[in-house]
Amino acid sequence: MEGKEAIVQKIIADANAQAAQCTQNAQARADAMKAEAEKAAKTKLEEGRRALETEAQERIERRETLAALDCRKQLLAARRAVIDAALSRALEAACAFPEARYLAVLERLLTQYAGEGDGVRLSAAAPVTEESLQSLKVFSARRLRFLGKDGDFEGGMRLYGATYEADLSFRALIEAQRFELERDIAHMMPAEK
Repeated sequence: MEGKEAIVQKIIADANAQAAQCTQNAQARADAMKAEAEKAAKTKLEEGRRALETEAQERIERRETLAALDCRKQLLAARRAVIDAALSRALEAACAFPEARYLAVLERLLTQYAGEGDGVRLSAAAPVTEESLQSLKVFSARRLRFLGKDGDFEGGMRLYGATYEADLSFRALIEAQRFELERDIAHMMPAEK
């Protein structure tokens, strides 16, 4: 029986050796799979971190762009307010011209725009009398007609021809020159940073 026992012991020893080898192989595969999984997880984690950083950077850039646009809009609104105030002040100043200067402006406008026999209506607030207007050389030279000093407009006058009406009120003249005036006023302002 000793021979049988030795064979059994040999079989058990071979089985244990084979089991140990299988366990060792399984452990090696498990370790390799774990290392591979950890590497893949680190890679995914790094990719995710980079993606989040990229997304965060893009979000920051978008917000900075929006903030810059908002600042620019506010600056433009402030510039617009300054320009509007300057043009409003120019209109007030023109309407408050003393009679001599007011007449000089009217004479220049009549020389430039009035046609033969046109009618002239002055602003109700004009500091000019009918007599002083009619004393202008251009008034008699072009045989203009005085239509009254009852115009419901801001400063200046209106011309009435046979086929047209020309608004030469100070507001209309300033609005007609608005683009050039805005540009000149804008050049006087500090530059944007």
